This record gives sequence, structure tokens and C-alpha cells, in this order.
Amino acid sequence: MEITDKILEKNLHERFKKYGKNAREWIEKCKLLLPEIARREIWQKRGFSSIYEYAAKLAGMSKNTVDDALRILKRAENKPELMRVIKEKGIGAIRPVAAIATTETSAFWAEKASEMSIHALETYVKEFKKADLQAKITSDFRHVTEYSQNQNLFPEIKTETIQMEINPKTADELRKLKGSGNWDELMQKFIELYKEKLEAEKPAAVQTDSRYVPAAIERYVLAKTNNTCAFPGCAKPYEILHHTKRYALTHAHDPDSLVPLCLAHERLAHLGLIENEEKQPAEWCVRVAPDKSDKKYKIDQLVARHRLAA
Repeated sequence: MEITDKILEKNLHERFKKYGKNAREWIEKCKLLLPEIARREIWQKRGFSSIYEYAAKLAGMSKNTVDDALRILKRAENKPELMRVIKEKGIGAIRPVAAIATTETSAFWAEKASEMSIHALETYVKEFKKADLQAKITSDFRHVTEYSQNQNLFPEIKTETIQMEINPKTADELRKLKGSGNWDELMQKFIELYKEKLEAEKPAAVQTDSRYVPAAIERYVLAKTNNTCAFPGCAKPYEILHHTKRYALTHAHDPDSLVPLCLAHERLAHLGLIENEEKQPAEWCVRVAPDKSDKKYKIDQLVARHRLAA
């Protein structure tokens, strides 16, 4: 390809990006006007059959986009903190919290929406609901942080049913191994044996100025969760090997403090929102606010700034 063609293609690409960005910005501005347009029935006064026809013909907005905007803005109308985030980042930024934010907790959720990506916020909301923190925040916001730091926020699950497809020979062998015991006891034995085997093969920690994780350590860490995210209840494939003690502080790759995480849970970790992070993942839970006295907090702030600049 000739140099002139490359320059032309780059120019076309940059222009398209610029126009696309401008289009998104103007669509967001149109969305903010919809509630008042609906209230005053301006669409009808201008000769349109519905607000959907009005939005489609004047702004190219779909019915789903209109409904989504009206729904979210209705929930945020008496919550100035959420409206501020909407104006700064767009309606989508508060979509994960629109249904759970109350007038008492809107400032809390606005802060989270401001600092998190939508994907990370969706994950946090899911874990937050699982931890049942909403009632605590609504009833007494002053004591939530203390509560979250001193309680196991995950409800105890006594039993859980898991369906497995295995061949008859394996099923017969499992029944014989179980004998008069129960399945939970047998599974615990298998898990302990697996952990013992991994522990016997655990490589030593490596002190280094290189961020590259040695292959032996990576294999060991990934084997503990079979390449899935280590956060309790998450079965997503891992995307990042996370240093719970922060590499920038230790300059070490320690198999005991490296965990595989999906992108969303890794983002929560670097926001300081995982309680008991340096313990085994089975003891992890989300918390309301980071511990700003922790040395890791400053590192996490630097990571956040670097990601925003990237």
C-alpha cells in the first residue's frame, strides 16, 4: 500500500472517530431532554404520532433507547448526585445502580458510578446485593463501613445441588468411595487431596524487577481455580493474574499472593473494595469503602490514573 493511501485511510479513520464521538455526545444531550418533552407532550404538538416517532425521526433514537432513557432519568430525577454523574458520563454510567439507589444512598452510588467502569459497577452491584449491604446503608450509613469490615457478608449456604454428567463406570466408583458417608464429605476429601498435590508442587516465590510472572508460578496459580476467576461464586474465565500484596510494593511474584481474576473483579480489587484480600479467596467479600490507610491504596490510585490516561 502506498504512503498516500495509508495517510488517506488514517485520515478517514480519525474523522469517523471524531464524528462518532460527537454523535454520541449529542445523542446523550437529546436523552436528557426526553422527560420534559414527554411531560409537555411536545412530540404531539409538533405533529408526531408518539414520542418514539419524534425521537426516531429527529435524533435516530430507537424505541428501546427512549424507554431506557426515560426509565433511568425517572429514577434519578430526585437524586442530584446521580444526575451529576449522568451529565458527566452519560445515562449508561448509572444504569447498574438506577434501580437500587435511594435518596439516602444516591451519594454513595454516585461515587461508585463515577470511579468505576460500567462492567465493574455491574459486578459490584451483584456482589453488593449478595452481601445484603443495601439495608445496612439505608438504615444507618454511618455504621456500614464498620459493619462491612467486621462481618462475613456472604450468607451461609448450608447445601447446594450440583448436577454432573459422568459415565456409569465413574458413577459406580464414586458411589463405592462414598460408601455410607455423604457426597459432601467425599468431595471435601477430593478437594483436600488436590490441594495437597498442588502444595507439594508449589514453586518458590521469585524476587525480581520484572513484572513477567514465571511460567511455573503461573501454572500453579491457574491450577488452583482451573483458569477461572478466584472470586467466590464467579465462574468467568480469568483475565488477569492479580497480586494481592501489589507487585509495586514487594517486587515479588509469590504463588501464595497471586490470584487469577476476571477483569471486573480485578477492577474491584484495585478500587480497594475487596475485604480480606490477602486471605484465601474463599474468605473474600465486597466492602463499602476502601481502607485509605492501607499502603496498597496509594498504589491503586496510581493504577487508576494510569488506566484513565491509557
